[in-house]
Amino acid sequence: VTSATMGRTSQSVPVRQAHQGAPMMRTLYSLVFTLCMPLVLLRLLVRARKAPAYARRWHERLAIGGDLRPGGIWVHAVSVGESIAAAPMVRTLLERYPHLPVTVTCMTPTGSEQIRKLFADRVGHAYLPYDLPWLQRRFIRRLKPQIGVIMETELWPNMVHEAADLDVPLVLANARLSERSARGYARIAWLAKPMFAALDW
Repeated sequence: VTSATMGRTSQSVPVRQAHQGAPMMRTLYSLVFTLCMPLVLLRLLVRARKAPAYARRWHERLAIGGDLRPGGIWVHAVSVGESIAAAPMVRTLLERYPHLPVTVTCMTPTGSEQIRKLFADRVGHAYLPYDLPWLQRRFIRRLKPQIGVIMETELWPNMVHEAADLDVPLVLANARLSERSARGYARIAWLAKPMFAALDW
């Protein structure tokens, strides 16, 4: 992670411009997501009946609170498997760039537990907010990362767009696209194509 890689490269400008060509599709996605939020929150409550941890730290999913450590490296690993896969990379980052704080986000309580088990207080940690533009914008502005590393293919359209809008380079690490995931992205190519195009590496 150097000053060169932290900055916006000239090669990334065309893909950023291409990404800006689909605001209507992203707006439609955000509108549908907003309308579905009551169902999303209801699902969270239902899951909390079996796993009470889902009822805790709910404010972090609204971009409020969390152990964010601004100005450093942001790593997102959706759950347990991705957290374990990210562990060697995170350890290397901590050793190679001790002057930069590292914050690791996830989506599930089991992933959260795994992150704290692996790194204790060596890294900041919070849940990634729901993929609504104002939540992602608030989260990224609070975190102020120099770079974001997304494990596997845990990509969200507004997350990618807001990172681009706030000049935060995003790297896709250890990306493995299963046949099922490929079919899913193909069904929403109108949304997925500009999202993938907006990634820096």
